[in-house]
Amino acid sequence: MMDWTTYFSAVIDMTTLLLGVLGILIAFLLRDTENEWRQFCIVFFSVMISKTAVDLLGQFADMYWNNIPLQTACDFLGILFSSTIIPLITLYILRCCSQEPRKSFLWKLILILWGLSVAAAVGDLLERTLFAAPTQDGTEHKRWLILVYLLCTAISLIVCFVAVIRRRKQLSKLHIILILVYLLAPVPLMLLAMELMLFIDQGKRYLRQKEEIANQKVSLAVLQMRPHFIYNTMTSIYYLIEQDAAKAQRVTLNFTNYLRKNFTTIAKARTIPFTEELEHTKAYLSVEQVRFEDKLFVEFDTDYTDFRLPPLTMQPIVENAVKHGVDPDLDPLYITVRTREVKQGAEITVEDTGPGFSRNDNNEPHFALGNIRERLEMMCKGTLTISERDGGGTVVKIFIP
Repeated sequence: MMDWTTYFSAVIDMTTLLLGVLGILIAFLLRDTENEWRQFCIVFFSVMISKTAVDLLGQFADMYWNNIPLQTACDFLGILFSSTIIPLITLYILRCCSQEPRKSFLWKLILILWGLSVAAAVGDLLERTLFAAPTQDGTEHKRWLILVYLLCTAISLIVCFVAVIRRRKQLSKLHIILILVYLLAPVPLMLLAMELMLFIDQGKRYLRQKEEIANQKVSLAVLQMRPHFIYNTMTSIYYLIEQDAAKAQRVTLNFTNYLRKNFTTIAKARTIPFTEELEHTKAYLSVEQVRFEDKLFVEFDTDYTDFRLPPLTMQPIVENAVKHGVDPDLDPLYITVRTREVKQGAEITVEDTGPGFSRNDNNEPHFALGNIRERLEMMCKGTLTISERDGGGTVVKIFIP
């Protein structure tokens, strides 16, 4: 009959096995995390699984099967896997502190101690199984090599402990607690502590990687939108030159001054105050209204401005309305821009009296709308909806949580 301590140990071992298998599966599934970290997790959890599995197998060989060779092999493999965990935890500490292992004296020292401990374990196994001769009184020879193994392991643990203390400002409190549990607690609990720490890190790294990818997408989207905005404004000035050179000069000067003040704002890959976006929109419209004169009329009802949004969000929508709605053969285009505070956020409405547009088009204005929708979702969980206006035209609504 097994006592409660044996049951407890068995439960811890089984939990460690399950967490190890789960950790490997997660490492394979989280393709977005960096490859080097995934490989480290796979190796670490594999060592944990192997260590726990041979320990369980050794217990069965001792308690139920009375298989001495199998028990000896399991003991040796358990020692081997245990010694491998120390270099892995050292590598983990260095990675957490953003230190290059190859240039670290700590890493070199741990590898030397690990090599000595493995050599001592192998030598002990060979001495016991191949070269051991029975003593006259029938007792076993003293296992000096296993003492060398234990000494190297103890020194390695002390070195790791000192390394953690010295790097405590670079490590999170949770990292320090779990690493110290690993270094000081009984073997089953130390393995479990390390697996829990890697699970937490896997989650954090995955979320951080997803955030970095999202930020890269936002940056790319802003880089796409910025020349798009400038290109279309300069094109409007180009056409204005032919119609009225004096007006073109005035608009060009105003637009140049505007860019000088706001170019850094346009390039931002984070949200900006609505008032800045309103300035962008009015700067663009000042060019278009001079160009089209009695064909374009704009009304602003934007008393509510206390919110933020991605840069170049409203301006491309207004530009889209101008591109689709201004036509010498059609009635004048009226655009209304409204803002209001709604439940749980702010709402921007851009309404025009133009002919509307086909949702299947793939020209630049529609690219801009897709770009805006993606950046709204990534940067502030906002939404963009497009609908037909009663009496003709288009209504675009932006919701900012």
